[in-house]
Amino acid sequence: MTIDSNNKSYRLKLADELTLLQRALEKCSISHKSIGSIDRARKQLIDEKILPPTKLDEKSKKMVGTPLSWGYKISGFSIEIDVSNNIQFPKTVKKAILDFSINLNGEYFDSSKEFKDPFKHLEFNIIVEGKSRKQKDHILSYHLDRHIEGGNPSNEVHPIYHFQMGGRKLDGYNGQGKNFGNQLILDNPRFMHYPMDFISGLDFVFSNFAPDLWRKLKRDPRYLKVLGSAQERTLKPFIASLANHFGFHNINNDWNTKDICPQII
Repeated sequence: MTIDSNNKSYRLKLADELTLLQRALEKCSISHKSIGSIDRARKQLIDEKILPPTKLDEKSKKMVGTPLSWGYKISGFSIEIDVSNNIQFPKTVKKAILDFSINLNGEYFDSSKEFKDPFKHLEFNIIVEGKSRKQKDHILSYHLDRHIEGGNPSNEVHPIYHFQMGGRKLDGYNGQGKNFGNQLILDNPRFMHYPMDFISGLDFVFSNFAPDLWRKLKRDPRYLKVLGSAQERTLKPFIASLANHFGFHNINNDWNTKDICPQII
């Protein structure tokens, strides 16, 4: 299967943005290993033979790639964060390690002509591990998912992109002596949220968990350039679809607003 020429150009543009991001991060106190995890994603975008699964094949009932497919995975991006000034429990945790991973696939379309859901698949995980004086591990987990279309139905509302605390990432820690304290961790509610790729996701992580680093990066024109492009791809169509629903804009919209916000009428 041959990659579409427009998709090839789009993927090269995304790869160039990840390179710029790496150069901006190299000026900060971030490990080479974490920055290297971005380079692996850049190589996935450049490789024309990699066409991630984005479409359901009716015969095999399996997801397959198309000439318009693109995507990447990033894992192993970790930073140390200071939690000593936060409202937290237990107070004995002063430093923690945050691990951010993402797996996303999409299909190229001309965003200058239509506003569509930018992705076909998104799994976005934030795991924070801290140690108390007793050296017990304390775990905090968040994830942003794109709801699997045709997946298991739920009684609760299911915005197509939703943030949750907890989730299945905690399953691997269950029974391993990890300390959950007296917390009650539920699968809901699912908070409606705009989709994020790695760049906009990293900005979310830094702005919430490493604000000093975030302010430093916001002074770097390379960081601002790639962040602006990422928001054009992910945040803009989300907001435009909602604005269109309420009559603020007449746009060529192919994104059902009720998918974004099931409570909307």
